[in-house]
Amino acid sequence: MDQNVLVTPPLDGGWRLVDSLHGRDFKVDVAFWARLTGEEKWILYLASPMVDEQGAGTSYQLIHALLREGPEWGVDPFAVIVLGVGNLMARAASDIIQPKPASGQFAVPNPKPYRGMTRYGGSSFGGIQVDGVYIYPPWEPAMNPVG
Repeated sequence: MDQNVLVTPPLDGGWRLVDSLHGRDFKVDVAFWARLTGEEKWILYLASPMVDEQGAGTSYQLIHALLREGPEWGVDPFAVIVLGVGNLMARAASDIIQPKPASGQFAVPNPKPYRGMTRYGGSSFGGIQVDGVYIYPPWEPAMNPVG
C-alpha cells in the first residue's frame, strides 16, 4: 500500500523497527513520525548516538536489513531518516516526552514517559514546519505502546 494515502503512519511497524534495533544493540534515544508541511509522506525519524559515533551509512545498512526481514511492518525504507541526538527535531521530541517536575505542595508528578504515543499538535517542531508528529515513548523491553 502506498504510504502517501495513509492518514496516519504505520505506528506499529515503526515501533517494531525500534524494538528490533534495540535487539541489535542499536540504541534509539527518540523515535517519531513527522509529516512536514507541504509533504504528503510521513517520515520516521530515529535519533541515536550510533549515528554520531558510526555515521549514517552504518545505521541505514542495519535499518534496511531489518526492514527486508519485516516487510509486514509496512515501513518504507526510504521513509526512514536517522539523526544525531543533537538534531533540533530530535531534541524537541525528547523534550516533549520527558517527565515534567512537579510544582507546588499538592502537585502530582507528570506520568510521562507513559505507555502510548504522544501526538504533537503544534505547527513548528524543532524549527521545522510540520502538519503532524507522533512521538514514541522511550523504549522498554517487551513493551509495545501501539499494538
